[in-house]
Amino acid sequence: MIFGNKRSEIEILAQMLNSAKNKVKKTNLLYSTNISYSNFIKYFNFLLEKEFIEEKDGNPSGKIYNITIKGEKFLDCINTLLKELK
Repeated sequence: MIFGNKRSEIEILAQMLNSAKNKVKKTNLLYSTNISYSNFIKYFNFLLEKEFIEEKDGNPSGKIYNITIKGEKFLDCINTLLKELK
């Protein structure tokens, strides 16, 4: 938390990308962020549109989401930024 008690948008994105390293379902990604569903969808769609995460089919129990190489680079940039701000 950079400027107070609430997490910034960038910190929420970082949490989602870190969770997506483990090839997770959408629900697990939501739980990992601990935010409302409506807020989650906003961040989730952003990550999909920017191709920072990708959807993987083939799992009989539902779609799986995984971080992309582009997403890993973005996460590295976020982590560097957060480290400098602390």
